[in-house]
Amino acid sequence: MSSNAIQSIEGVPNEPDWASLFAETADAEAAHEQWAVVCRELRDAGTLAVSNGHAIKRLVEFRVQFERASRHVAEHGPIITAKRAKIGQWNPHWSVMRQADEAIRAIESELGISPARRGKVTKVARGKKTSRAADAYLKPASD
Repeated sequence: MSSNAIQSIEGVPNEPDWASLFAETADAEAAHEQWAVVCRELRDAGTLAVSNGHAIKRLVEFRVQFERASRHVAEHGPIITAKRAKIGQWNPHWSVMRQADEAIRAIESELGISPARRGKVTKVARGKKTSRAADAYLKPASD
């Protein structure tokens, strides 16, 4: 791990040194923001652990790749004209965007971030049981 990695507190994975992983400063900043969002969601759900660090890192990397590819597709469209053949072809960024989306969905599911999985991985909060008048009325009969 790089010596520039951000040190974490106990129970929270170390944040990678995004500047060493991404050539673009904007991508490194976006990765830092995504890391914070994902860690906050997992912490609030009670599922944040150091062992999730690699999965969180991959999720953040795919989210940054998705956003970069998405911007290119939004600007140039899913079909672009090939330089040599002068005919339409699928924009390679379209493929990157679709594959990143699939990876994001899988990792979010593993981490319990997707709405469908969130309820299955969060800790159940047990509320304090309050007594009601009906509880006293329906007592078992004494012999």
